[in-house]
Amino acid sequence: MDQLVRFFFKYSPTVFAKGTFGFANRPSWLVSAVMALLLVALVYFLYFRAGYRITTRSQALLTGLRAGLLGLLAFLLLRPVIVVPSIIPKSSAVAVLADDSRSMKLTDEIVPRNVSLSPAGPAPFGQKQPDQPENSRIAAVSQALSNSGFANGLEQKFKVNLYSFSSKTSRIKSVSELTADGTATDLAGAFSEVVKDSSGVPLSAIVVFSDGAANTPRDLTAQLRDLRARNLPVFTVGVGSTEKFKDAELMRVTTPRRVLIGSAVIADALVRLNGYENTKIAIAVSEDGHAIKTQQFDVKGGGEAQTVAVEFTPAAPGPHRYTFAITPLDGETTTEDNAQETLIQITNDNPKILYIEGEPRWEYGKLRFSLAKNEKNVVLVSALRSADGKFYRQGVESGNELESGFPKTEEELFKYQGLILGTIEANYFSYDQLKMIEQFVARRGGGFLALGGSRSFDAGKYSGTPVADLLPLSLNGSVDESATPSLINFKAALTSRGQTHPITRLAEERSQSAKEWDALPPISVPEVLAQIKPGATVILEAREVNNKSRTVPLLAEEKYGRGRTLALTASDTWRWRMQMDSKNTSHETFWRQLLRYTVSTTPNQTEVFSERDVYAINDPVTIRADVDDSKYETIKDAQVLARITKPSGNTIDVPLKFDFSEEGNNYRGDYTPDEMGLYKIDLSTSRGKASVGTAQTNFLVTELNREFHDAAQNAELLKRIAAETGGKYFPLREVSKMLEELQYLEGTNSERVSKDLWDMPINLLLLVGLASAEWFLRKKKGLA
Repeated sequence: MDQLVRFFFKYSPTVFAKGTFGFANRPSWLVSAVMALLLVALVYFLYFRAGYRITTRSQALLTGLRAGLLGLLAFLLLRPVIVVPSIIPKSSAVAVLADDSRSMKLTDEIVPRNVSLSPAGPAPFGQKQPDQPENSRIAAVSQALSNSGFANGLEQKFKVNLYSFSSKTSRIKSVSELTADGTATDLAGAFSEVVKDSSGVPLSAIVVFSDGAANTPRDLTAQLRDLRARNLPVFTVGVGSTEKFKDAELMRVTTPRRVLIGSAVIADALVRLNGYENTKIAIAVSEDGHAIKTQQFDVKGGGEAQTVAVEFTPAAPGPHRYTFAITPLDGETTTEDNAQETLIQITNDNPKILYIEGEPRWEYGKLRFSLAKNEKNVVLVSALRSADGKFYRQGVESGNELESGFPKTEEELFKYQGLILGTIEANYFSYDQLKMIEQFVARRGGGFLALGGSRSFDAGKYSGTPVADLLPLSLNGSVDESATPSLINFKAALTSRGQTHPITRLAEERSQSAKEWDALPPISVPEVLAQIKPGATVILEAREVNNKSRTVPLLAEEKYGRGRTLALTASDTWRWRMQMDSKNTSHETFWRQLLRYTVSTTPNQTEVFSERDVYAINDPVTIRADVDDSKYETIKDAQVLARITKPSGNTIDVPLKFDFSEEGNNYRGDYTPDEMGLYKIDLSTSRGKASVGTAQTNFLVTELNREFHDAAQNAELLKRIAAETGGKYFPLREVSKMLEELQYLEGTNSERVSKDLWDMPINLLLLVGLASAEWFLRKKKGLA
């Protein structure tokens, strides 16, 4: 299209877009009026004088052709021009930024040497083109900036400042210094550095060669606004294919931060296949460099992201580094995005769960038996009401613990990490105690589990109490008397969420686990609580044996405040133990995992954590700490210090200050790591001279593969950068077209230049066309 415009109009579209139309010859208004009258008189004499025998239609057409011809001649005699701003050669500089990050090593850019980037004379800037892999992105950029028409044209017009940028920006003398080894692409940082470096030097524009893989937390939008305010346009050159190539990408892996030793880890791996049909992939898991498991999944093709659950059980306490990697597929463009790393703290704690039961029943006994049989960490402290005002206590540490049954103060209750309510009526508790239970979850962040029974839920008159507020299932205050355990039997069935939930893992492989659930005998559901609260999730459904189309919630969970709540509506899961083979451990496994999950996210009184578990070197690390009193009310005036131990063993102290912002409710400090490896944070807190508490955590600094995620050229981002700063986007093949855009920039270092329009080819074509058309028509009418 540009060539067509040049052929007819002599200049490129850029000249007309940036120029102002005018005339070099400007006669006075009197001369102009006389000329116009003469033209009108001539036309009238030719076609309107008496004796012309032509039709009105032909008369109008001939008049128009002659008037157009004479008008065009008059227009050309006035010498039309277009005035454009033009950069004064060598009066200003252009900053050229070359992306030097790892993604530029991808070999998906093919630039024919005889098209846009053909050699044109000696290499400018004293540059020597480096030896790069053929068709790699960095090789194409090196070619464009070394021995090419674009580079020579740029050198003739501007002082050229060449920079390489990735996670840092550096001034370079030659493209031979480009290595494509950077671990990140920081466009915002690159723009900021160029502006600082050009202070006092007239800078006309910034030219960026990049694939657009911006992947740092810097605010690019604010930087673009600053460039716009400085009248500093950014011209972007897109490098790399814009199409999704063949690639199996492990986009993200989500794991819990902290796991109790012996608990299974369920990692949600987000995967995406580009350029492949539905296929089977294998994800290998290694712990601290040692392979522990490989799991296969059927994954859909077509570029749609999907989540698969990878499960494994850590063997030893401590901070462990886990690597998840997709086994490379045939024909992948890059395998650099096949792996992700996470850090998990495996603890050997002994969380305490308080179990309040209102009557002796099989469920209570078998629950304690299941936990005692194979649980080494979770401590179950129970109080079973044996008579009015009397409780049979198990698992207590002293004779005073739970002496009067349920705790009477928040401090006493909040010492536990979890709470189970069995079949015990709401009237047993005072209102303050019911409110304490709600605050145990909301403020303290504890785990809460409500069990079905003859005095549970609506049957226990909990509707309208604070306990009803935190349940994942809604209470309505009424009980269906016909729904008795002796008449209704239900089979447990996994929901879609339950198929990968930590509680429901009865066997190493999920397919075998599903068979184990199908084999379990029926159980009873005393109350049907069918209404699920917004935000709640059903893990298990109860399917009626005699009417399989009827299902009701059996096990549901919900996040509530800082904690987690669960409701198990069955009253006799002990049948899973008593009616199964003695070697079957499904009942014990279920209860062990249920109780561990209940307290898996319960916080301690003092906690410290980094906002992420894994960082790259020089990434900003934000350290946060929660500091609470015995009632788990936030202490805002504590002295909080984080001592960071580097992988080398050196330490650095980072004071944390309370974050009074609307989003924050904890202490915060910032740190930038400069070593690769495992970092340890030891937190100490005090109030005055008294110690409040301590905490410990870790984070990992490693080489992230963020450069290869979404590795196709991000043309949309590059176009946005150009549009928001007044520049323009060019694909690499069309980079030579940028020279005119740069030449006609308007600024303090440009001058106004007039370009004649009278000799445009279109003018000659119009003159010949109008004259020929008039002659042909006159000939046809016999007037020639």
